Amino acid sequence: MKIVLVGINSKYIHPNLAIRYLMVNSDFLVDIKEFTIKDTINNIYNNIIKENPNVIGLSVYIWNVEIINKLLLMLKKHPNIKIILGGPEVSYEYDDYLYNKLTDYIIFNEGEVAFNMLLHSIADNKSLDHIPNLAYIKNNELIRNTFEENSNLDSLKNPYHLDYEDYVNKIQYIELSRGCPYHCSYCLASLEKKVRYFDINKVYENIEFLYSKGAKTFKFLDRTFNLKPKTAIELFKFIIEKDFHNAIFQFEISGDILNDEIINYLTKNCPENLIRFEIGIQSIHDKVNKAVLRNQNTKKLFSNIKRLQDSNVILHLDLIAGLPYETLDLFEQTFNSTFNLYAKELQLGTLKLLKGTKLYYQRNEFGYKYDLSAPYEIYSNDYLDSDSMNTIKTVEESLELFWNKGFMNNSIKLIIQNYDSPFKFFFNLGKYYLDKYKSFHRYQLVDVFLSLEAFINNNDFVYDIRYDYLARHNIKPKIYWENSINKNDIIRLFHKNNPDYNLDKLYKYSLVSKYYGGYIIALYYPDKKEFHKIKA
Repeated sequence: MKIVLVGINSKYIHPNLAIRYLMVNSDFLVDIKEFTIKDTINNIYNNIIKENPNVIGLSVYIWNVEIINKLLLMLKKHPNIKIILGGPEVSYEYDDYLYNKLTDYIIFNEGEVAFNMLLHSIADNKSLDHIPNLAYIKNNELIRNTFEENSNLDSLKNPYHLDYEDYVNKIQYIELSRGCPYHCSYCLASLEKKVRYFDINKVYENIEFLYSKGAKTFKFLDRTFNLKPKTAIELFKFIIEKDFHNAIFQFEISGDILNDEIINYLTKNCPENLIRFEIGIQSIHDKVNKAVLRNQNTKKLFSNIKRLQDSNVILHLDLIAGLPYETLDLFEQTFNSTFNLYAKELQLGTLKLLKGTKLYYQRNEFGYKYDLSAPYEIYSNDYLDSDSMNTIKTVEESLELFWNKGFMNNSIKLIIQNYDSPFKFFFNLGKYYLDKYKSFHRYQLVDVFLSLEAFINNNDFVYDIRYDYLARHNIKPKIYWENSINKNDIIRLFHKNNPDYNLDKLYKYSLVSKYYGGYIIALYYPDKKEFHKIKA
């Protein structure tokens, strides 16, 4: 029996961990085929069919469901091939896939045990009644078998030791736990019943193995990594004390339950560019959070974030636009309070009505209008009309380009202090940029800096912006401003006060530009760069 598992990933760097778990926990020989959403549907189809499979398993997510829907129609030409669907996009509201005969089986929720049992039943033509988490059609009736979660995650075989992997160029997804203790009504993780843990020593072994193969980016899939503070700090200590040079580890953290021990340890011991926290804020308003069953101590959350900023932990904060009761004015308050924390990254996302979540079933109660195709983003609700949503979209795109890219954050921090509302600043800046360049995408870096200078129209910040531009480059850039100065005189003056510098190299590698009351000398050596400020 020829079995092929298919992952259609959002990008090459994002491997599909789920199909790897299914493969290594199967008693049958299973092949994996991976593609990205940029592959053509014909290329995906042809590469699968040429394997002459008897069984095809497809892993369905929000980013690939529309592609898979088209692929399933093409696969109907092969009625002898058994189709199995799994993944979050088909774990809820999946009846039409079965009734329309687009698939033979759906495995909802966790699939390692169910997938292996199903393959045995297919191979031996046996009953399906005993297989957990399985849906199928029998005698024209849709059957849903018992829902089960694996209570012993250590019984699963390890999917990480696969020799053919491109470890260097892909993100390595790691699990310390499965499940979420919270019940946020917009999130699929809220539907999982219990938090379960892997043996932490096995997690250590996996990290060391992957790192030995050249892996550099590790992302933990745990929904609340710090749920057990003792376990969390044990792993932080392991990462820091083992000194995984040039690697970065990413964690989803519940910020308001971070304890003093973790914060103090990371403040004292975490080196630069090793640990990145993703922390959800979503809204600062109690009524909004209560409406989506989100239990959050915002005061404690903000306090902990400020304390973490004394450490080297990289902070990525999340907001969701479109939650119940949050009007444009209230969302602006949420945005401003959160932006003023000055985290390295602030992700502003539009609410997606995910099938299976409580909020999906409450959509009419709050007047949601939304895209019926993935990713199911909302257009409006009873509290935000379409114009308000468009305003937020402009802020989202502007924030991504002018802040999250990290091009000019030092300048933005200085400039934005002269504005009452960061939200209005990013909206007006984004609107100005769109009027001039028509799109936030396919930008030229020079245009980004030029547009900021033109938008603020304030000479008080011009040199800060240009300093950020010079600092952004590792080799001597072409500057976009008029720069009529006598470079040689300035270099000789610098050399007179700094005779240890080689004069010929100063001439060769330097770029000199005006700065407040003097000049900035940027030195772009082949292996490093330096910046020196001198008075006129």
